[in-house]
Amino acid sequence: MKKLKLKELESCLQQVDTFESPKLLLEQYPTRPHIAGMDMIFLKTALQMAKTAVYSLHKTATRQHIQKKADEWEVKMEVIAELRYDLPASYKFHKKKSVDIEVDFIRFSAK
Repeated sequence: MKKLKLKELESCLQQVDTFESPKLLLEQYPTRPHIAGMDMIFLKTALQMAKTAVYSLHKTATRQHIQKKADEWEVKMEVIAELRYDLPASYKFHKKKSVDIEVDFIRFSAK
């Protein structure tokens, strides 16, 4: 697996072919959460590709930041549901078997 730098990834994403009229656009980014800003790059790309709406999950603690980005990109952001997600430990250095995190299920659409 080749490791990409952020600028290389952004360049690759700009070359992705789009569907003519997708009925559903799913966003999933295969990155660790500590890669700052990666989720926003994927979200922005999804918004550029979508014709109607993009649905996405984000930690509730980041809601203000997500709203700021939505305003910057001139899209409407609506929190559809507030969820609790049981995140299991995935690394040896994790001290707890799992952690409950609060997550927002968000719908983004044109204003």
